[in-house]
Amino acid sequence: MTKKQFFTLAGIFILGCALMLTASLAKKHRSVVEWDGTPYNIENVNPLDAKLARPYNQTFDKTGDVFVGIIGLIAVTAIAVSFFTSKEKSKAFKTAVYDFFNLGVSGLYANSIYRILKTAAGRIRPYMYFDNPSQKGIEEADFFRSWPSGHTANVFLIFGFLLSWFAVRYADSKLKKPVLTVTLLLCITTMIFRMLSGNHFLTDVLSGAAFGFTVSYGVSVLCYKIYGKEIN
Repeated sequence: MTKKQFFTLAGIFILGCALMLTASLAKKHRSVVEWDGTPYNIENVNPLDAKLARPYNQTFDKTGDVFVGIIGLIAVTAIAVSFFTSKEKSKAFKTAVYDFFNLGVSGLYANSIYRILKTAAGRIRPYMYFDNPSQKGIEEADFFRSWPSGHTANVFLIFGFLLSWFAVRYADSKLKKPVLTVTLLLCITTMIFRMLSGNHFLTDVLSGAAFGFTVSYGVSVLCYKIYGKEIN
């Protein structure tokens, strides 16, 4: 790795850390929305989102968390398998380290930016328009952080990473289509669970999906152009 490559990647990482710090400070110092205990008026929501809005469901909420973990595990497993099946372990180890770095930086950017948007938007979650909203969401002052969907952004950032990873590393792999197809189906299922749980509107999950994928794929491609292809 040349000094220029190293400092370029280091700069990308530091900028990502700065964005995450900004997101944390913005959340910490945000104005807290006061709730008087009365459900919000669903008529104030656009017709499409209002029609698909659902009350809080803890089971679907927890299931969405599980799917995020499963999809993250797919990416980690893909990188690990590529290492253990490689005959040149030294080169494969270097490649795996870089790929994990790439995945981490993609997650850093996507998570920091969507959190900043959540704080800035301050959109009320769907379950607040029904009786018996999420008590945890109220206690943690999270009920006004609906847009965009963080869970959806995270699963689609994994999909964006895998898409670029296969394109650069294993464009002709027989596992490319099956892995990407299964991952995409799990991502879409996660979107559905986030809506059924009452945590998000349709526009929240669609925005989260588009945002997570775009940021992750863009960051991944940028990093591969700087250094990734050299270690194939």
